[in-house]
Amino acid sequence: MQFAFLQRFLKKEEQENDAENKEQSTKFYSPEELLGPFLIVFVLVVLLLVSCLAVVMSAFEYRTLFHQHQQLVQQRDELQVEWGQLLLEQSAWAANNRVEQQAEKRLKMIVPEVNQIEVIRNER
Repeated sequence: MQFAFLQRFLKKEEQENDAENKEQSTKFYSPEELLGPFLIVFVLVVLLLVSCLAVVMSAFEYRTLFHQHQQLVQQRDELQVEWGQLLLEQSAWAANNRVEQQAEKRLKMIVPEVNQIEVIRNER
């Protein structure tokens, strides 16, 4: 007898749970109930878009800086070549025989005779 009562009680409870489940499955949510999850999803979508834009911007900046770096490397190489050419030119202009030739031609200078050379000593 006690078991029969317990069985009826359990059946009643199952029926009530089934009725609640049916009621909940067909229940429509109010706008207030949907606002919280909607805001969370909306914020996540906005953050995702911002993150995507940041990735695009950083890739663009990387490409721009890499292009600028390549141009500077090329300019450095050109300047190194020019520096080497200038060093060669300087050594050619500063050669002793060239200086001597220019002194003779332009300034009409001559090498003095041995008897024309005087050595002056600074004595204290």
